[in-house]
Amino acid sequence: MFRFQQTSDTFLGIPTAADAAGADVAIFGAVHGTAYPHASSATEETIAPDAVRRAITAASVNIDHWDFDFGGPLLNDGALTVVDLGNVPTAFNANQKNREAIGEATRSVRARGALPILIGGDDSTAIPFIRSLSDLPALHILQIDAHIDWRDRIGDEPLGYSSTMRRASEIPPVRSITQVGIRAVGSARREEVDTAVSWGARIFTVQQTRRSGMAAIADTIPREGALLIHIDLDALDPSICPGVNALSPGGLRLDEVTELIAEAMRGRTLAGFSIVELNPAADVNGMTATVAGRLICHVLGHLARRGP
Repeated sequence: MFRFQQTSDTFLGIPTAADAAGADVAIFGAVHGTAYPHASSATEETIAPDAVRRAITAASVNIDHWDFDFGGPLLNDGALTVVDLGNVPTAFNANQKNREAIGEATRSVRARGALPILIGGDDSTAIPFIRSLSDLPALHILQIDAHIDWRDRIGDEPLGYSSTMRRASEIPPVRSITQVGIRAVGSARREEVDTAVSWGARIFTVQQTRRSGMAAIADTIPREGALLIHIDLDALDPSICPGVNALSPGGLRLDEVTELIAEAMRGRTLAGFSIVELNPAADVNGMTATVAGRLICHVLGHLARRGP
């Protein structure tokens, strides 16, 4: 059995557990993925997943209270069983061990029949998370992000945070990648844009997303197979998500992202959800951590209202 590091605070005060047995959904954190050679370990002092846990629990007061976004208690009076497993043991610069641990943790959750929710960590933590879904017959990815993340490598490293979707495109069951909220300048050059488009990635800038509407964007995602939703918090405007590593004005609003989540989940089977790139040291009053927690709540709320 995979051993998670238990935390004193859990997401919304839900039960902690050693594994996902008997749960519909299992939440876990992973701070470190694959660091670039020039990366600093400064953010190691503050654990991003724990910051999300503390912020959303403080903001939500009581999980059994009325949630006006869902017309009732978030988990629909016990219709959905959720556990918090704690954090995957990772360490700065232990790149291969981190990837192996995240992959093993994700597979252990799925082996118990639970849906995995990952709280990162930088975007590289999502690479082993997505790879752990490679047994599925077909997988479609909805990435909500300011950047397309299609670099083949930075320096000699092919598994860092700028390569998440490039590596995802190489996983055999991944049939489509829909990228929403893209804007401004990131690590992508003409080469990466051409590669993404040639592969078949659907790229929607913030302006294109607003012109089309969330329902229309979601309708471009095929319905056969399973869906993975992956969110980089810099997709949202820094006025509500300042605690990220790459500030980029002009991002999506919270209500736009929650609407896209709802439309994407409608009539589709969710295989996993990951949310990354919180930098607690840059956050303001826990705002970004609270938004991250609330986005997870929206996934839980929709799952709790899904039929058998």
